[in-house]
Amino acid sequence: MSRALVLLACFAGGRNAGVWCRAAEDEVRPAAAVVRLSVVRAGEQLQEWLQRSGADASRIDAGMAVWRQGVAGAEPTAEEALDLLLSSLSAADDETAALVRACHAGQPPGPQQYAGVKAIAFYRDNVRIWHARMLAHQRYYDEVSSLLSDISVQGLVDPAALLFYRGVSRQKLMQKSAAADDLALLLHSTADVPVRFRAVAEQLLEESAKPAGPLGEVVQLMSDVQRRLDLGVADEPVQKREDEVVAALDKLLKELEDQQKQQQQQQQQQQQGQGGNSPQPQQAGGQAQVRGAA
Repeated sequence: MSRALVLLACFAGGRNAGVWCRAAEDEVRPAAAVVRLSVVRAGEQLQEWLQRSGADASRIDAGMAVWRQGVAGAEPTAEEALDLLLSSLSAADDETAALVRACHAGQPPGPQQYAGVKAIAFYRDNVRIWHARMLAHQRYYDEVSSLLSDISVQGLVDPAALLFYRGVSRQKLMQKSAAADDLALLLHSTADVPVRFRAVAEQLLEESAKPAGPLGEVVQLMSDVQRRLDLGVADEPVQKREDEVVAALDKLLKELEDQQKQQQQQQQQQQQGQGGNSPQPQQAGGQAQVRGAA
């Protein structure tokens, strides 16, 4: 059955309407190439990592108890599963627990080392995504982009979070091409994308498709400088942004001056053209008519 007929049958109703509607949705929805790690597999990898971490048996048991309790009821969403993973790791690992406390306290981001057992992809990538999510809420977009730059979408508890926060941070940092790649992959090839992620991603892609123009670029640069100053950052990237603002303003003023000169030249040419085509005053010629001539 063609897609048009399926949709028509769906709207018309009938005993098979439910089946047809699901068929229409499946036909419209693209096949997801990016899927989350299953809860079962995530639990298995969590236990494997805890056993390799060198933690005491009691702490391993404590971490796994947190996980089992969290997945005992309804299956958690990807976002909930990522939170649950960090809670489970915190119960068994002091460094992870310190990171979680610092993020919840809103502390500025500090350097994080992922060496030894913490360099294992399951721990390193999922923890970095959770960390980046917390930093994004505080508008630390440079740190978010750096944390997520080299993470693959495979084998993650919440791959939608990776693409969303990496795409948003790149958009805020005016890396529009890279941001568009992340957001397009999120919208068109990722399963279980939260509604709010989808709405924001669609809006950002729509905005980025429109040319900002010189003035729009200046506004974006100034907004980024203000964000950094609000965060108490006054380092080299801020100074670089300030230089970019000055350069963009100079460029804008130069373009405005050129436009004004061009308009003046066009007006002068029009005036000259009108002057050349205007009728000349008639000269008095011939003999004057003498009144009373015979």
